[in-house]
Amino acid sequence: MNIDIVLKLQKKGLFLHNVVYFLFLFHRVFLQFDNADMPWNHTIIMGIFLVLCVMVEELIALHDGFNNIKIMRGIRLIQYAFCLIMIIFTKINSESGLVMYVLLLMFTADLILTIDCTEFISILLCVGELEVLIIILIIIKVVIDGNNGLGTMLFSVFLSGAVLIGQACIIGEYTDIKDRELFKEKRKFESMLEKNENILNMQKTLQNTNDQLNAQKIDLKRANKQIQEANEEMKVQEEIMRHIASSFDVTDISKRIVDSVMDVKNLVFCAVYIRGKVYHNKHRNYVIRSKNSEMDEMIKQHIEEIYSSMIRTDEFEKTLNDNIDEELPFLSKFNINSVYIKVLGNNEDRYGIFMIGDNRMNLFDDNMSFYNAVTAQSNISITNAKMYNDMQHMARTDGLTGINNRVYFNQLFKETTSRIIEENGCISVALFDIDKFKNVNDTYGHLAGDEAIKCIATVTEEYIDEYDGFICRYGGEEFVCVLPNRDINEAKPIIRGLFEKLCEQVVVYNEFEIPLSVSVGLTAYPKPCDDIEQLLKHADWCMYYAKEHGRHQLKSDDGSVIKNN
Repeated sequence: MNIDIVLKLQKKGLFLHNVVYFLFLFHRVFLQFDNADMPWNHTIIMGIFLVLCVMVEELIALHDGFNNIKIMRGIRLIQYAFCLIMIIFTKINSESGLVMYVLLLMFTADLILTIDCTEFISILLCVGELEVLIIILIIIKVVIDGNNGLGTMLFSVFLSGAVLIGQACIIGEYTDIKDRELFKEKRKFESMLEKNENILNMQKTLQNTNDQLNAQKIDLKRANKQIQEANEEMKVQEEIMRHIASSFDVTDISKRIVDSVMDVKNLVFCAVYIRGKVYHNKHRNYVIRSKNSEMDEMIKQHIEEIYSSMIRTDEFEKTLNDNIDEELPFLSKFNINSVYIKVLGNNEDRYGIFMIGDNRMNLFDDNMSFYNAVTAQSNISITNAKMYNDMQHMARTDGLTGINNRVYFNQLFKETTSRIIEENGCISVALFDIDKFKNVNDTYGHLAGDEAIKCIATVTEEYIDEYDGFICRYGGEEFVCVLPNRDINEAKPIIRGLFEKLCEQVVVYNEFEIPLSVSVGLTAYPKPCDDIEQLLKHADWCMYYAKEHGRHQLKSDDGSVIKNN
């Protein structure tokens, strides 16, 4: 209910009230003079009541009482109550009693208007019911009093109708105002709804735009990350290629590859294995880096087995995810969830493997271009090293035996002795030749002699290589063995073993079996030879001492053997 509208309508009805009060008072006074038997006290009470009603309503209007719905409701209740009291204390057959019902009807309507009854039909029904009640009372009055009260009855009906019409007009005006207000409110509400809908649509549009921007932001971050990774990968590949172009050290290149992969991709492990005798490397080559030293050792123990298995099954690469524990059980304790293995080389020569692993799931299922580029670079480094070492091998090795020739030996020996002096280390040298080699050539021919030389060279190289030494064909049937970082006492059993092994050799040439024997001279620095420049000379003296004292023996330098000039 709009309280302001109700209060304004109550104020507008003030004039109607005054008219009704005047007519009612006039009618009562007229009846009083017309009927001498009518008691004056009733007329005086009614007059006082009507005057009080006028005074109270005027005072309320004067002091803005019509602006307070509670005051108006209280006044209407008091008026309604006094009217009922007067009806009760007025005789029913009195003419003025019917008019009191008209006042009651008016007060009832005003009271209803202050009691949140805002629907026009409901108000009319309520007022109509009260009017019907008044008419019934008038009819009863006429039946009781006869036609004597017909004029009063008609006046009462006229007055009640006027009140009803006046109140209906007031209520109608209120309803109309209320409808207009409701219509305005409805339009305002619809406008708000429309604005809200527009706002919601704008919010949805903004949300969609924001979602798209967020998605683009995520895509940009992802793209930026990919670009950064690609830049890092390109830098790494460029660095590796630059190193490949400037170096033929396969181990060093493999280490750079492994370190780059680990640093760029942040993996748990990366390993490169290359078997022996690929690029003239005597031993297998392992380069392994992981986040766990125990894992390094486990990979080193099993990587050759993995390589051999892939060669047997003719596999070039494989990616492991869910079946790692079955394929590589030695990794089960390290929580590795992704492994990628690729064979290095080509169809003709598969010489090693590249192996990486991480604890992230399905890491190597796609985007393998970087790893493919790295393995390709590793293959390039091997190819370059092999070509370079092939040329070096041709320049450094003896054409008949394949071991170091004297030119390269002199360079290698000089470098080694310089390092020994710098490190205050020790070194042993053994010089030997084949006993009675001239008889072999004269008896069986020079081709048989060549077979004997190749046999001695092969056995010696394999044997000395186990002790990190090196040999060369010093000339004809003479050979030199060098054992860096071993003194005379350490070298004696090694050279003794070599002597015995060589003297067991039998060269088979055509239908002949040719037994071989050697004479060996051994010396060492700093004892017994304190001049490193004299090592080969001392070894030569010892060898000739062995030959001059019966051949087929090892003579160690004790400081007493001097070659007679």
